[in-house]
Amino acid sequence: MSERFYPNGLAHPTLPMRRRIALELAVLSGLTGLYLTVFPNRPLGVDVGLSLVAMGVIGLVAKDTRERIWGPPASMQFVRIRRCVWNMTLFTVPSVIAMGIFGAGSAWHDHVQAGGEDSAMAVAWAIAHRLFHPHFFLALVLYVPWALAQQTLFQFYLLGRLRGLLPFAGPLTLSIICGLFYGAAHLPELGVAFVTTIGGAVWSYSYHRDRLVWPIAISHAIMGSTFYYWVYNENLIYKNFFAAVHG
Repeated sequence: MSERFYPNGLAHPTLPMRRRIALELAVLSGLTGLYLTVFPNRPLGVDVGLSLVAMGVIGLVAKDTRERIWGPPASMQFVRIRRCVWNMTLFTVPSVIAMGIFGAGSAWHDHVQAGGEDSAMAVAWAIAHRLFHPHFFLALVLYVPWALAQQTLFQFYLLGRLRGLLPFAGPLTLSIICGLFYGAAHLPELGVAFVTTIGGAVWSYSYHRDRLVWPIAISHAIMGSTFYYWVYNENLIYKNFFAAVHG
């Protein structure tokens, strides 16, 4: 049988290599499912620690992944940077605006339900406190390295393995599959799992085409912070740092 190639000229993985990838993903899926089942309400520190370990392992095989799984990018770097930044902006900005509108409406509703003052200044203050909480910008900055780790794990590693396992699948199909895995990793929080499935598919499609992690990580950090603070009204800094310290 003649050798098949990806559009960038890289040869499809051999059958033994695809079997190895299948076994690798099966073991990883089983361990991840067991972890999520046994520790459904785990502290963030545990996830961060395991992610750092996984990043170390991925770093050891990064060269092999780039050369044998991904191959050379199909476009020049400046084209990929421009396209990726533009597409992430088109995805992120409308999403943030929608979450901002939801957060403002929810803050107004909560203010009224709590019997707060009906003045425009009081309502504006309640909305501003929801959207621009003192911890919001700190959470946004801290979110960037966490998002970068997740994008490396799911886009560089997992999407690459799926691409090698299913060499005839199109980028959209692979991105949707990767998005489903990404959403499943955020269970048991159904709301978070739903939005991360969508985000994971979009970010995967972008990485498959442009091979850039940083614009995707920044998009993830912005959308993650706004989702938790504006939609969920959840203080990430208090939840993951202060509450953990004070038990």
